[in-house]
Parts: sequence; structure tokens; C-alpha cells
Amino acid sequence: MMDAPAPPAKPLNVPSAGATHFSKNFIRLAVCELRFPTLFELEAERPPPGFAKAVRKEYPLYDLVKNVNVKPGSLAQSNAHSFRSKKGTWTVTLRAAALSLGTSSYDSFAEFEKRLWFVLKAAEGTIDSDFFTRVGLRYINAMPFAPSEVKQWVSPALVSPLGEGTFGDVEEHWQRVRGPTTVGGYYFQHGLDTNPQAGQREYILDFDFYREDVTVAETLSIVRQLHDQEYAMFAWSLVGDRAPGRDRPVSDRDCPRCVPRPLRVAHRSMLPSMLRVYNN
Repeated sequence: MMDAPAPPAKPLNVPSAGATHFSKNFIRLAVCELRFPTLFELEAERPPPGFAKAVRKEYPLYDLVKNVNVKPGSLAQSNAHSFRSKKGTWTVTLRAAALSLGTSSYDSFAEFEKRLWFVLKAAEGTIDSDFFTRVGLRYINAMPFAPSEVKQWVSPALVSPLGEGTFGDVEEHWQRVRGPTTVGGYYFQHGLDTNPQAGQREYILDFDFYREDVTVAETLSIVRQLHDQEYAMFAWSLVGDRAPGRDRPVSDRDCPRCVPRPLRVAHRSMLPSMLRVYNN
């Protein structure tokens, strides 16, 4: 007898959420990474001339980033071409197998989408591929943390032991979840972190939604879907209308967390590389 087929995996099940204005911007880092079949010539120390020229006006500041990955028994080196906006708040990074757009000054999804379209058009001739092996969209949100108040704004499903004092004075608390969605898959990390610049503890909500094998033509549509799923999970992670900074509902797509304020750049305790999303 043949074994019965395994039942389909249950996808993430959180309710959809309408766009909401926040008087504070909780996003520390937003990044979209587009992976493609490896182009070894992009490992050169000079960036592709066509791409560099195409992004030069919007991202005039260039750096060659040399990465070293140490693994047991091996040492791998790679180059990345980093192009930053004039104020340094937006970064486009081109590597041998990935193109990414990231910002530490997120204003709205509409602006993010517009910039992503610009980068896609600029990279067409350089990447020379009709599909991406993986499209990922990641948001890292940082919120002030106080044990006596955390349950008032982060869902009890995530923080009940912290809010109730079950674990005492916690020095470290971190959880990682991975699963499927109706679009692709997701990683969700949440827990305590300390911002070294401010010397304050923060609660981190870190979402990475992705889809594999995406045609170039459907990339922006997929990114919109990933954004909507990420925002629904962000809204689920908060405690209704009591979440800090939550304001009136809106009808446009300029969310999540769309009223800007100066943000801190992600620090090294959070990200081994500022514009690196999870490998999977």
C-alpha cells in the first residue's frame, strides 16, 4: 500500500489589518532583497558601469564592501557594491547573487515601492535574468521596553511571561518562528535587545516575509503582497488601539507606521550585516 500524502501545511493565520497612522515610527530597518542566479563578474572590485551610472543621481555615494565569512575549515571572501543616497539613509547593495534596497528612515510603503521600481529598472541590463530565486521583504521594529508596561502594547501571546514577571528580571529573551504563508514563507523573531546608543532596552519585532522563484514581471506585485502580510502580522503583534502611537485609520497604502521621525540605524547586535536577510 502506498503511504497517504502528507496534508498541506497550514499557512500563517492572522487577520488582515486596515492601514493605520502611527504618531511614532517604530521601524528601525526596512529592506527588500532580490536574489538571482550568481554572476561571478559582480565580484570585481569595480561596479558594473551601466548600473553605477543608472543609480548615480539618486545614490551618489559609493563604497566597496569586502565581506569575510568564516566557517569551520574554510574562509570565504566576497565583494559587495554599496550605493547610498546623499543623506545616507537609503542604500542599494549589489552582490554576486543579490540586489537589495534598504533604509533606516522609512516614511511610507509608497515611497519604498517607488524606489524599488527605480532600482529594478536600473539593474535590468546588469542582472540579465527573467526571474529571482528569492524575493524577501524584512521590517525590524524597535519599541521601548518596560516589564510593567509591555503587555499594554505587545500582544500577551508574545510577552505574557515578561509582563507577569514569571521569568524574573530577564537578561535575555528571544524567539524565532518559521512557517509558510499563502504567498511563500516567513521568519518572525521577537525579543529583548539593548540599544547601545541610547542605553535603553527595547522590544524587537522582526519580520522577514519571502517568496521563491519569482519572475521579474511579477516582482512588485509579490512585494506588495508580502508587505500586506507583514503589516497584518505587525498589527496582530500589538494590543489593539492601546498600542503606543496608534492614531486614526486611513485608506491609503502609505503604511505601516507611516508618520516618520528620526530613526536609529540597526546596530551590530541585531544584524551581522545591515542589509542581509535570512538564508533558508
